[in-house]
Amino acid sequence: MTDSLVHPVGLADTPATSSPVPPSGEEVATGEGPSRHRPTHGAMDLLSRYGVVIVLIVLTAVFCIWLPGSFATAANFRAMINSQSVLLALAGVATLVLRTGDFDLSIAAVMVFSASTVAVLSAQHHWSVPAALGMAILIGLVIGTINGFLVVKVKVEAFIVTLGMLTVLEGLSYWVTSSAVVGDIPSGIVSISRGSFLGLQASAWYAWGLIAVLWYLYERTPLGRYLLFIGGSREAARLAGIRVDRIRMLTFIASATLSSLVGILLVGQLGAMDPSIAGQYLLQPFAAAYLGATTIKVGRFNAVGTLVGMYLLVVGITGLQLLGAQQWVTDVFNGGALVIAVTVSRLAARRAA
Repeated sequence: MTDSLVHPVGLADTPATSSPVPPSGEEVATGEGPSRHRPTHGAMDLLSRYGVVIVLIVLTAVFCIWLPGSFATAANFRAMINSQSVLLALAGVATLVLRTGDFDLSIAAVMVFSASTVAVLSAQHHWSVPAALGMAILIGLVIGTINGFLVVKVKVEAFIVTLGMLTVLEGLSYWVTSSAVVGDIPSGIVSISRGSFLGLQASAWYAWGLIAVLWYLYERTPLGRYLLFIGGSREAARLAGIRVDRIRMLTFIASATLSSLVGILLVGQLGAMDPSIAGQYLLQPFAAAYLGATTIKVGRFNAVGTLVGMYLLVVGITGLQLLGAQQWVTDVFNGGALVIAVTVSRLAARRAA
């Protein structure tokens, strides 16, 4: 089986491979295709696989040397890890649908709508933590099912469906909260995110745990390889006997459900809920996911690469802010990183083809 390549947004239904010959059952099960003799380039291949990791290390070292009193402190590193845990979890969620060649633009809005609903139910209607958690799961299941049905069964472009869902959910978030910030979140909700272990908030451990689960799914299970194969060529996957529509549907449901659960972490971390903040969580998860596709497993959306990509963004933005950069620099940095990551991913895909 040929490796799944990173697809540009809007071309999710276009097969990435041109060969009509399906792989054998053994190839599907193992994730290996017919052997191809490709020349190795030593240092260049190493740089291609670990370039983002090297940049992260170098950038961290530069800021530590340049700003020893502010950047190179344990408190700053803890703050970077804790403050970006929700974004890291959301970036991991984004890779699920991206790996199949689809695109779920609604994950940030699902998270905020879920968080807004949980905030209102727990703070104003005094729902218990288990009940609030159950509502978050229900919200995710419903939204994911709608997204998946429209994309997979009705065959509407995933980008259009999830963009529309994003807009709908932003409006519903304002409706649920009456366009006001919801405060006085119960301690039971707050402790889910802010509970401390080894000096780090629980939300950071949850995010790392999600990345670990995704790594195992992608690299050690047949399902992870099926996701990869579907992203590479849906028609070839169907010919190989993979239930393509069912798996794509499940990824949309899982994406929305996990996004809703991340909403629990968000409202607990903030201690309040502002329905207008979805836009702040829209760009970075995808920038991290696409950066991740340029490292470790080049040309594939992968969990460890996404982790590295997120922390590269965090280190870069934090260092620039400590140097006195204005707030608009964050948007420029994230947007530029996304454009560069997608470009490099496309070049990697062409090289691997």
